[in-house]
Formats: sequence, C-alpha cells, structure tokens
Amino acid sequence: MIEPVWNPLPAVAKHRVLRALNEASEAMFELNFREIARHCLEDESSLVRATSIDLLWTDESAETMRTLMNMAGSDHDAAVRARALEHMGRFLLLGEYGDIPAELAAEAQSLAYGVHSDPAEPVEIRRRSLEALANSSHPMVSELIETAYADGNHELRVGAIYAMGRTCSSNWRDKLMDELEGSDGECVFEAIRACGQIQLKEAARRVGEFTLSDDQEIQLIAIWSLGEIGGRQAFEVLSSLDEIVTDDVATAAIDEALDAAGFSLSLASFGLESDDD
Repeated sequence: MIEPVWNPLPAVAKHRVLRALNEASEAMFELNFREIARHCLEDESSLVRATSIDLLWTDESAETMRTLMNMAGSDHDAAVRARALEHMGRFLLLGEYGDIPAELAAEAQSLAYGVHSDPAEPVEIRRRSLEALANSSHPMVSELIETAYADGNHELRVGAIYAMGRTCSSNWRDKLMDELEGSDGECVFEAIRACGQIQLKEAARRVGEFTLSDDQEIQLIAIWSLGEIGGRQAFEVLSSLDEIVTDDVATAAIDEALDAAGFSLSLASFGLESDDD
C-alpha cells in the first residue's frame, strides 16, 4: 500500500517520481510500474494524471484501454484528454491485428471519430483524436486527413501529416514530398517521420539531406526514417554518415538505422522485398 506515503506528496514531486519511473521502464523493459501508474490516473493533479498515462506505455490490457477511453472522453483537463487519445492510438492498432476485442476496438474508433468531428472540441483534442484514428481502418480516415490537412489550422495540418504516416499508405506520397521542401519545422519533422513509416523510397535522397541538419531532432528522425525506408540508397547514406558523425546520440541512431536498412536490403536481395533503388 503506497497511499499513506504517496498521497500527501505535492503534485510536482509525484510528477518527478513518475517521470523517473518511466525513464527506468524504457531502459529496462522488464520493470513494471502498472499498479502505481493506475493508482495515479485518479490523482487530483492533471499533471500527475497525464504522466501516469505515459507510464502505462507497455500495458496492452483491455482494462487500461477502457480507462484511457473514459479519460479521453470525460477528463476535465484538455491536456489529459489529449494524452489519453495519443495512447489510444496504439490500442487501435492492436485492434487491427485482432489483439483486442473487436467490439472494444470499434467503440474506440467511434469515440475518436466523434471527438475529432466535433468542432466545439479544442484543436489539440481534435488533432490527437485524428492521429489515434489513423491507426485504424475506419472508412473515414483518408477523408478526415485530407480535410484536416487543408483546414488552414497549423496544428491540424501537423496532425494530418503525422496521421498520413500512421496509415502506412503510399497514397500520401506527393503531399509528403512537397512537405519535405517546406520551411515549417514541425511539418518537415512529421513528413520525414511519415516517409519512414510508409517506407517511401523516393524520399530517401531528400530525407538523407536532413541527416546533416543542425537541428538534432530533425537529424535523428531523418536517420531513423532512412532505416525504415531501407534500400540501397538509404543504406549508402547511412554508411557515409557513420564515417563523419561523431555525436554519441546520433552515432547510436545510425547504428540502429543501419541494422534496419541492412535487413531490408538483405530481404530485397533474396527477392522478398522490392528494392526500387
């Protein structure tokens, strides 16, 4: 029982502890802080509730999915609702694989669709609900992405680009290639990520140029994306980076990306994957 010690702590202290636990769980997957995370989902502090959602990142239970759905629909804090919707996305993806009950997956899709379609909802909520829904085969996903992309609201546009990648569909090729030439940092970041998610080989050259960006977030997502894109050109770019990049974080990312790109290249050599380079 942690309540006698935990409950009197100030919200800032709880938040720091939960963040530390989250970092520990990312470093050692075998660590399980589910009970404390679920206990904190009902904390009076919205900051604590949001952070506890993050701590459930490995929890794929229907119970947790149901809890996130309830929070996404009814929590009184917009930031908590947005965080719950973000994490609902992985459950919607599990639904596509048949790893959660079909009825529950359908209910989650309906919730995300309804929230996104409500113009009275805050833009952040509508964005996150679209990003979550893009992990599903909901028949309206493509139309919703198109509408959000053309809406004129910057946050919805960024969310739409993110959602393009989650659909894993090459139908977004032209839009993503255009975004790679843009000047908006957030849109470029999401476009680079989306190119990796849909393994857009035509984007390998342009994405490769971002691996030398002074913005480390852009650099790292570009390195990751090349690993996902795979193919000869991506592998060659990553190999050349391995000789000129000295930053430890970037070097580690390059090693992981080379492994991924090398694996896809091996598959292509055996005729198990198309290699368009």
